[in-house]
Amino acid sequence: MTLVFSAWNFLGRRVCILLLVTGCSTIPNIDPSNDFSRSAWQDHHLKAKEIISWQIKGKLGFKSLNQGGSASIDWLQSKEQYQISMRGPFAAGRATIKGDNLHAQMQHGKEQYSNTPQTLALQLTGLSLPVNDLAWWVKGIPSPNQAAVSDLRLTSAGTAAEFKQNGWQLSFSRYRITDQGNLPRKIIGQRGQQSFIIVISNWRFPSN
Repeated sequence: MTLVFSAWNFLGRRVCILLLVTGCSTIPNIDPSNDFSRSAWQDHHLKAKEIISWQIKGKLGFKSLNQGGSASIDWLQSKEQYQISMRGPFAAGRATIKGDNLHAQMQHGKEQYSNTPQTLALQLTGLSLPVNDLAWWVKGIPSPNQAAVSDLRLTSAGTAAEFKQNGWQLSFSRYRITDQGNLPRKIIGQRGQQSFIIVISNWRFPSN
């Protein structure tokens, strides 16, 4: 199926500008090898890793070589099961992807598709979004399904400001204290000519 995307709306243009500005900003580099930052990061990483059920609501912006847009996002995760609902520039206006790490189904308008999560995300947005890794990245921690991160930079609170994993350059900001610890509200990823930004308006924890 060929998806026809509308022109970037105002939010999409803001996302593009924000990505450019963020790329030029300077994040203080706190050496993750010193005792304090290493200890704080390990504690934070362990606590965030134990969050297995959560829900986020916010905005997703995305841009590839030929496509781009923005959408509202409602992501419900329960262990390895998830349901991601998006409403935005898609031809039918709304799409829902649900499944697990290996297989997913997508309802897009009146059509339904089955494939791997990453393939369905590519079909919908034009980006090879690693859905399984994103489930960890939105919490500000590396995915255990990929190789170790590189270029890790920490904030003074011992949370991740930046790291590279699976070919993606990732940055995390707007941390807020939640019922399950200190979690980011803005995640930016870039890989070549692909980029995304997730701005989270609300974290919820149905059961943990």
